[in-house]
Amino acid sequence: MTLPALAPAASADNAAQQQPDTPDPVPAATDKAAAQTLDKIQVTGSRIKRTEVEGPSPVVVITAEDIKKEGFSTIAEALGTLTQFTGNVVGGEWNFGNQAPSASYLNLRGLGVGYQLILLNGKRMADYAAASTPADTGISIGSIPAAAVARIEVLSSGASAIYGSDAVAGVVNIITKDNWEGNHLRIRGGTYTDGGGDTGNLQFSGGKAWERGSITYAFEQLNREPVYAWQRNDRGIGDMRTAPLQSKDPNRLTWAPADGLTLWFYDTPGGYMHYNSWLDRAGNLVTASPGSPDAGGALQYSCANASPKYTPYYPYDDPADGDTPTACGNMHYYDWATLSNKYNKTSAYVSGNYRFTDDLEGYGQLLVTHARDQMTSRASLYVFNQGNATDKTLGMFEYQRILDPEQSGGMPQRVYREIGISANLGVRGTVFDRFDWDMGLTFSSSEMKSWWRQGLTNKVHGFLFGEAIGTANDGPLYDLGPEQFQHMFGPTSAADFMAMTDIVVNRNKSSASTAQFVFSGPLFELPAGEVEMAFVAEAAHSKYDLAPDVRSRNSYKGEDHTFNYNATWGGGSRDRYGTGLELRVPVFKRLTATLAGRYDRYDDISDVGGASTWAAALEWRPLDNLLVRANHQTSFLAPNLMWVYGGPVSSYGNFVNDYMCRKVGMDLSTTEGRRACNNSDYVDGLWWTSGGMNTQLHEETAESDGIGFVWDVFQGFSLSADYWRVKLKGKSALLSVDGILEGNTECLMGSKINGDPVDSDSGKCAMYAGYVQRDAEGRITALSSGAINQAGVRTDGFDASLKYNWAWGRLGDFGVNAGFTRVLSYEEQVKEGDDWDDAMHWTSRVAFRTRTNWTLSWARNDWNVNLYGYRNGPRMNYYATKLLRPFVQWNASASRQITEHMRVGVDVVNVFNNYGPKDDTYTAFPYYQGIYGLMGRAVYVNLDIDF
Repeated sequence: MTLPALAPAASADNAAQQQPDTPDPVPAATDKAAAQTLDKIQVTGSRIKRTEVEGPSPVVVITAEDIKKEGFSTIAEALGTLTQFTGNVVGGEWNFGNQAPSASYLNLRGLGVGYQLILLNGKRMADYAAASTPADTGISIGSIPAAAVARIEVLSSGASAIYGSDAVAGVVNIITKDNWEGNHLRIRGGTYTDGGGDTGNLQFSGGKAWERGSITYAFEQLNREPVYAWQRNDRGIGDMRTAPLQSKDPNRLTWAPADGLTLWFYDTPGGYMHYNSWLDRAGNLVTASPGSPDAGGALQYSCANASPKYTPYYPYDDPADGDTPTACGNMHYYDWATLSNKYNKTSAYVSGNYRFTDDLEGYGQLLVTHARDQMTSRASLYVFNQGNATDKTLGMFEYQRILDPEQSGGMPQRVYREIGISANLGVRGTVFDRFDWDMGLTFSSSEMKSWWRQGLTNKVHGFLFGEAIGTANDGPLYDLGPEQFQHMFGPTSAADFMAMTDIVVNRNKSSASTAQFVFSGPLFELPAGEVEMAFVAEAAHSKYDLAPDVRSRNSYKGEDHTFNYNATWGGGSRDRYGTGLELRVPVFKRLTATLAGRYDRYDDISDVGGASTWAAALEWRPLDNLLVRANHQTSFLAPNLMWVYGGPVSSYGNFVNDYMCRKVGMDLSTTEGRRACNNSDYVDGLWWTSGGMNTQLHEETAESDGIGFVWDVFQGFSLSADYWRVKLKGKSALLSVDGILEGNTECLMGSKINGDPVDSDSGKCAMYAGYVQRDAEGRITALSSGAINQAGVRTDGFDASLKYNWAWGRLGDFGVNAGFTRVLSYEEQVKEGDDWDDAMHWTSRVAFRTRTNWTLSWARNDWNVNLYGYRNGPRMNYYATKLLRPFVQWNASASRQITEHMRVGVDVVNVFNNYGPKDDTYTAFPYYQGIYGLMGRAVYVNLDIDF
């Protein structure tokens, strides 16, 4: 929700006793908007305390009670529907195959997960101690328990002049409970109506305040059962039998995402492959041919012999194009993959303060979280020999096999254990009866240990192919015989799986510590009021270390290297020193200016060095109920530590060669043309490398502007609207291989797929050429990716909000609260002097062009009813060929006070059980754009007790 437009608010730090946050009725329209004698407070975005909540930059506030009313269990769920959250994220609800299983990131304005500063009680936190790629690091909001949260303040504009690095798209300040009086117990249980996800949540919070101090404490236990893909198959999610590329005839399946069993040989090393080879009933290896793609029935035998779940499938939808199966697949391949992990989280929080004298107070907070995630992963059952082995008779070969979990001891489990600690200790006081000071130390850490069974190269090769008899073509040389063919084409057992695998253990750690001093207060008096200031000085140290099992690192050359798996690894440390000054100057009675400047110095191996930032803002109040505001600020972002210190990661991939497809005339701007290219012979398989230590990255700089108004139209009714614009220069980006190949293709062809011209002599074309090597025909022979400082990104849009509270006599009190964000443009420039590319259709940048949320509330006597909804506007399909329909979700909650100290309620999340629009161009698991949510309707029952 957005705070009332111009109303002052009570201090978050005052010593008044707070009661447990049971639902309050909507304020009556006849109540006064606010008293004018309330204490000053500090609002996120400034270190100067003020009496007005609304200032020169918009701040959205979500209270603990809002989270309950909206039907959510966690703060990540609540922040996920912010209208300013318009970008894509990694992790979140769908975490299949993710190395950061419970990470919950924000992406304000679509700039990226690291472009908003996340604070806990105004202090920095440590990055999440896991990453799927070097680009995925950031602060996760998933570790903070809702039981400890009083409110969340979201500043959706740059603020580096106040807070330093990272505050580019905004600042999210999570403020925990303090000065609590009494005890509150909340018990919550529920499940998803489509199956899975049984949830139990216990929250206990309380405290005691006395004359000179207070103590506040909270405890939360959150348990959630997994959701498996088969539980959403009837929704078209995760079901290979109804996937976009699948035949519509269930008796004639034509597609599987990965061949369950296949063996093929090369004409020459690195040349073209022969048809598949299969084992017949007599134990002979038979090679398929154009006239007999099933090798005379050997395919059916091999498929059935390997697993009862394997089935032959056909090459084409039309029987006239071929009526003989050519491949073997498992149509239940993903059934037991977790769409949402099994999750157990225990959190404890304590906060206290003690006034030594009237002018000196000590304070401290400690938050500890322990979480355990458990997921099932098909990756541990995936065996793919990438053409680096040779048989002495048959030549170089590739072999692929998907092990059957029922024959291998069950679906392999991956376990992730996390421990998070955040501690804050300090003293604060007042000097000369006018200046406030605060001196504190903060420490935050995130640790993760994970483990699972993973194939080892020597064990997999030894079981399947036997002992190597030598080397050939830079790989092992084998003498394949009947025993090896039986292992390759026969059933497997739990003992076989154990023989090919070992437990890998990974340990990651991230930490951040800060010493900070803040001095603030009024300097002198002007005719229009007091000039106020805030000075800050701080020193910080951060460290990031991803330490996967040594056998899974790219640098490990032992024979027992993990099979088909290379982990993200690396790490390093950074020291930072900063100082800043902020001034608030009343120019006239109705015009106030704010000025801020800051300098930060970074000490690491990169080329960052130091960075200066400044900000200026105006607040004009032409009427008592109208605020017109404008702001300009510069910001900066130091490079991601994993981009600076990360180790290289090698992976094997099959890449669709768009260049070859376009050369032969395929129109990739159409869905049909794209599918034809994906299913053609123009697919190149090769090892490629990403990441690696990069000391040449420099800081990103940004300029942002905002102008808007807040208008209290009449008592209880307020409106706000703000235009915003952000321009980034030198944006760090880990180039994706898909983006590199697409850019390289456009440069080679001289045009994009829609016909727009591309300058082949541009700087970005030269850069793309450095990452891709091709042979004379155009086949890809080598590929790499890395982090660069792009020329820039620029985006703009506007936010709007409405709030209306009124009383309707005996019918009760009513409230309406709504927010809206529209992204007007999003453009990227790779190299200075190149054209700006319109990125509005890139869903990896702008997830949704418009987002809206709203709350309708009613309170009467002991009853409270709330309807919360949000709308995500149209989004491009995966091929970027058309817009998908908007998505709307409604949540409902109702509660009743049944005794003086007890309230019962029910929440329904996603009342109408809506799922996102179907996208036939999204052909990867789960065959559905997971950003819309994969869970469906959830029903929860709540019991709140005060004592």
